[in-house]
Amino acid sequence: MGYIKISLMKEQGTLRGSLSEALEEMFGVTMPTRFAVGEHVWRPNTDVYETSEDILVIVDLAGVKIEDIHLEVGRRTVKIYGKREQKVLRGTTKYRLAEIAYGYFERQIALPVAVDEEKVAAIYRDGFLEIRMVKLSPEGEGIMKVSVKTEERG
Repeated sequence: MGYIKISLMKEQGTLRGSLSEALEEMFGVTMPTRFAVGEHVWRPNTDVYETSEDILVIVDLAGVKIEDIHLEVGRRTVKIYGKREQKVLRGTTKYRLAEIAYGYFERQIALPVAVDEEKVAAIYRDGFLEIRMVKLSPEGEGIMKVSVKTEERG
């Protein structure tokens, strides 16, 4: 079994991040971030599941080498990116149908709840990347109740 490099990232929230997310959701267009401008970036098909304890993200990455898969997990976002190399056919082969996307891919997913960035497991098998993240309890989201008191003057 191979291992996938996981790096932690800060939450998006930037104007570019918000614009990129909006375009991706509306039109299926991904703005390249780490790759050369002008390169076509494709989006792998993805499923997101939620249980009482965790969030499971499954990404269809058939034909991608494990060393070409990169994963960043933030408290409320997951970013998967990398590259799928095109198969080179020898001889005088002509395309009759070409539907498989090659080159750089990127998928950024907003999670429905906050997750613990330190408790992430990623497994790549049978062409699918499975990312399991432990949900944070509402107390773990960094919200703290503060009691307001009156100041006594004396």
